[in-house]
Amino acid sequence: MKVTFWSNVRGQGGNTSNLLAVAVMSTLLYQYKIMVIQTHFNLNNLETSLVSTLRGDREIFMDLGIDALTRYIKSAPLDKEVIESCSISLLNKHLNLLPGTLKDNRKIYENDMNKTIKGILHAASKYHDFVFIDTNSGINDLSMKIIKDSDLVVVCLNQNKTILEDYANISIFRGKKVFYLIGNYDYYSRYNLYNLRKSFSWLKNSNSAIIPYNTEYMDAQSDGQVIQFMLKNMDCDKDDNNGYFIKQVKLAVNKLMKYLEIERR
Repeated sequence: MKVTFWSNVRGQGGNTSNLLAVAVMSTLLYQYKIMVIQTHFNLNNLETSLVSTLRGDREIFMDLGIDALTRYIKSAPLDKEVIESCSISLLNKHLNLLPGTLKDNRKIYENDMNKTIKGILHAASKYHDFVFIDTNSGINDLSMKIIKDSDLVVVCLNQNKTILEDYANISIFRGKKVFYLIGNYDYYSRYNLYNLRKSFSWLKNSNSAIIPYNTEYMDAQSDGQVIQFMLKNMDCDKDDNNGYFIKQVKLAVNKLMKYLEIERR
């Protein structure tokens, strides 16, 4: 199943941060096999948030990642062995990370992606329960192509009414299955989820959840320690500094799976 994380405004919805939280928690709670992929040309923060030893040394990805799969798919169909050889396996091979591009020419990269991404995602989904895709924000050809081929779109928003109103005027997702995540959520804002649901009829209890802002989680992303942070705090007390964050991430994952009508193993 292909699940695409997208936002209407860059840097506001917490696409990457939300995807990381949901992907790691889904693996821990449900024991699913998940692949995480990003299609950004630059600022590829997915891998450096998950694996600290890779920070500043991305040249080791030359034979890994989406660039490698792009080369392979041009000559032959992608099989399980090729996909796994191009990925970094985490959490006892339940979470597979496909590093982003090392190309330095955006036009060449986007041209390659437009030709190959559908085949790459189709092949990856054959060997994983879920493929989570971190796409570029806004309306662009590559993101729209990925969204069109997705089973679910997770729209990442925040509590800014201007951004919510901007999204409300976008009609591209009509007919698509959509789930909403309010990222970097501030519990004390008067634009809380309850009030936002009253203001925007498309935000319902069944199709929306929050990922709260959490300082330690943000630091863990910077340090490449997201998995360690989740493991350490998985069963933390509700009164712990991270208790509210973990509770809401678990709730978001459970609601997402229920929305997809998927039972826990």
